[in-house]
Amino acid sequence: MSEKEEKQIVRKTTLNLRRKYGRTKQINIVERDAFIPKNIEKEIKEAIMKKKTILATDIAMRYDIRVSTVKLLLKQYEDEGLIKLFDPSLKLKIYVPSS
Repeated sequence: MSEKEEKQIVRKTTLNLRRKYGRTKQINIVERDAFIPKNIEKEIKEAIMKKKTILATDIAMRYDIRVSTVKLLLKQYEDEGLIKLFDPSLKLKIYVPSS
């Protein structure tokens, strides 16, 4: 039996905004997937264990996943004991592999 491939939803659009004096500005909007497919989750777990520091934004940009979803995943890994918070007093959450 073959497993069904889970697809990731990533939509990219470009908007043209009108500015003053006839100028226009282009904005790229990226709508990322709110769920992590199982095969990508395994890949993220392996990549995390090889890194020295882990940031939610780095993982989100690399795998085209929402930052909020990655934060939940990192919190889950912290509860499991795979990673730990580097300094709880910092506003930016930096994780390191626990070993």
